[in-house]
Amino acid sequence: MRNPLRLLAILGILGAAALAVVAIRGSFQQPVRRAAGTQEPVAEPSGDVVERALELAEPDSVRLKTAWVDDIPDLELAVLAAPARETFLRIANGRACDCGCGYTLAGCRRYDTTCPVSGPRAQALFDSVRAGRITRADGYRPRPPAM
Repeated sequence: MRNPLRLLAILGILGAAALAVVAIRGSFQQPVRRAAGTQEPVAEPSGDVVERALELAEPDSVRLKTAWVDDIPDLELAVLAAPARETFLRIANGRACDCGCGYTLAGCRRYDTTCPVSGPRAQALFDSVRAGRITRADGYRPRPPAM
């Protein structure tokens, strides 16, 4: 007959291993969040967390991304006469950048001077205004009043 202590030791080891597996598997599961004072589970937000945060921040984000920009670091706006500079700024602050950043053309150049989309577009607009091919900014928003 076999030693009963050996059998008990093997059963004890197997039981401990089974408990360890259950504990490890349980630690990887997401806890069910419950609303304060209730037994009702709280629904997890759907979609990407970053997208949700951006949706919540959108009013401020839109305000910042469409803010008026008076200077663009890589363009010499001082060489333009005042009316031409105003025309350039109205158009650059009124057009959206096509890179997908959500900024205006002027804002994208101001805050991302490495953008491969806004650089050539801003330069082409600047050259057209300087050469006199664009002389008016009809349909673009005027400069906001100074605060």
